[in-house]
Amino acid sequence: MPVEINLTEDDIAYAESVLLPKGASFDHERREFIRNLGTLDLQAVPGSGKTTALLAKLLILDRYLPFADGSGILVLSHTNAAIDEIRSRIGSHCKALFRYPNFVGTIQGFVDDFLAIPYFTNRYHRVPVRIDDEIREQRFANRPFNMQGFSAPESKRALHFLRVNSKPIRLSYMDGNTVLTEGYRGPRLIIKKPRGNTKAENYSDWSLDEKAKVEEWVTKFTRRVLASGHLCYDDAYFLADVFLTKNSQIKELLQARFSHVFVDEMQDMEMHQHDLLERVFFDGGSAVTAFQRVGDKNQSIYDGRTAATQGFWIDRATVLQLNGSYRLSPLIAELVSNFAIAPLRIDGRGKNSDGSEISVRPKFIVYSESTLDQVLPEFTRAIREGLDNGSIPADPHNKYRAIAWATKPDNEKVRLCSYHPSFSREELRQKPDYTNLRSYILACDKRSLTFASAERGITGAMLQVLRIEGIGDASGRPLNKAKLKEFLVGADPESWAAHEANLYRWCVLVASGKEDDVVQEMKSYLPKLLALFDSAVKLSAAFINDTSTVFAPPVSGARRNGANIFQGEGVNILVSTVHAVKGETHTATLYMETHYEKGGGGSYESERLAKQLIGTPLAQNAHKLAKQSAKMVYVGFSRPTHLLCFAVHESRFTALAVSVNTSGWDVLRLVDKAPVIEQVT
Repeated sequence: MPVEINLTEDDIAYAESVLLPKGASFDHERREFIRNLGTLDLQAVPGSGKTTALLAKLLILDRYLPFADGSGILVLSHTNAAIDEIRSRIGSHCKALFRYPNFVGTIQGFVDDFLAIPYFTNRYHRVPVRIDDEIREQRFANRPFNMQGFSAPESKRALHFLRVNSKPIRLSYMDGNTVLTEGYRGPRLIIKKPRGNTKAENYSDWSLDEKAKVEEWVTKFTRRVLASGHLCYDDAYFLADVFLTKNSQIKELLQARFSHVFVDEMQDMEMHQHDLLERVFFDGGSAVTAFQRVGDKNQSIYDGRTAATQGFWIDRATVLQLNGSYRLSPLIAELVSNFAIAPLRIDGRGKNSDGSEISVRPKFIVYSESTLDQVLPEFTRAIREGLDNGSIPADPHNKYRAIAWATKPDNEKVRLCSYHPSFSREELRQKPDYTNLRSYILACDKRSLTFASAERGITGAMLQVLRIEGIGDASGRPLNKAKLKEFLVGADPESWAAHEANLYRWCVLVASGKEDDVVQEMKSYLPKLLALFDSAVKLSAAFINDTSTVFAPPVSGARRNGANIFQGEGVNILVSTVHAVKGETHTATLYMETHYEKGGGGSYESERLAKQLIGTPLAQNAHKLAKQSAKMVYVGFSRPTHLLCFAVHESRFTALAVSVNTSGWDVLRLVDKAPVIEQVT
């Protein structure tokens, strides 16, 4: 059992002094969660401060480390950005949390470090080269292996299948057997002759024997790629699954190592991630680990395989709730509650900085075919009006976003690019590796340029140079950030001090918009860095000197005007997707309805969720697509602190508004160039 710890009022007061404004304190809901160190689930509404409550618990537990039994704490989240936030907010106050035997990182990092890499190393007697989807695909795009034991026609058929197949082929461990699947633990891979441009009447599939040979070839090829050490992320879960199955002691060792486990954003887990953590740290309720899962089932908006979507996140015996939202005003909180697929009362507690009530009413922006291009300009006018009359605070840190669900262009349907034709998904996409040094520096997080974001880009560029030059650790594995530090400190402490000083200065320059200055300074620094490895700029010269970019520059505030920025009335609107803004807080948000197709049919949010828009909670037996749409709207509508707008076509609004009460909304109709404002009471 975990070491018994009794948290005191002094512990709570300490956490409050670190995390909250002077004089503020945690309410009853948060105190109940902070004090409870047993196995539980925490369901938290948007803007409830769940991360702050979790950080408070970690801050307090750090005071009791190291535990008497030698165990530690495991903290997992999905993204490096989330881990960076934990480090930046409490790292300087924790003496032990970020050291052995504790682990604070992503779930992918945990699986890699504690399961996949140890098993791979034991199985193949060397460490993996790298675990990364994109690098693996680049490495084997040309299928370099010459597979033995197959005839030329058999290899030709298999290679043709691989070239044409668009689904991810993975090794999955199921029922004690290794099989090929579409995605990790997805449906079994179906081997079928690609039809291509062949007419249906002329198409002839491969024979059963030919299909069997293709499957045998692809299986051996996939295993050989794995053995080469170039792993994709799914490979890590495959290796972890095999390791846990073949060595039952691993589970007990991990439970002994981590007596307390905290998983944030649980709703974003995929089934195999959920199942692995349950297998190790819950074990049907018999595990000795205290396992706490934190999240909001209503915000599972990713690929449809998440824990909340599929229903495999089953509530624990103890479920705590954080119902108070310090982001949402009472008006917006009441509206957002209607879209909850898992009923959860939202208590809107958002206020202005002076403590006054936020009185901005949400707005329908009703457009027609001829006024679709006025939606974004009208949103900027609504923001300007709020700024001028004081209902929206004038703050240089304000964030204004216009978001939508469906992005793929369609001449017949309204999609995101219908509102903003220059929208670019590439500008939103973050890549693990870029084509040149300059792209790394320009690729810092486009929604919040922080030192952590800048440092990742700068360090990533240096590590890529080292990879290109073939520089690795003693075993030949490419260096990561920690290994680079270890080498520099060991080689020359002064070199590491100079390296850190450069990093800090470059982060300041990036945050100031002087990326090109950073690029020039790094060009001078990289030869010195390589010299420490007894190397020089050779193979990496093209990477360092190339000045092109394959994506638009990152956007932050008024100083950049990228493809996804709309400017008007003296304000800048970042046009984005619902997925891209998950977790963000905005001052004003425009949700633009789009046509989403599923299974051959399609409709708009205003059609699927008409009743919810005017005050009726979502039914528990609602259609699957309605629930999926509700989660999108729930996430989108719960971003703004002050102004929420929803863009809807006049035909769909007319059907929506017939004989219904739109109380709580203002209705703004776009007519030619003169919008008409209605206030419905």
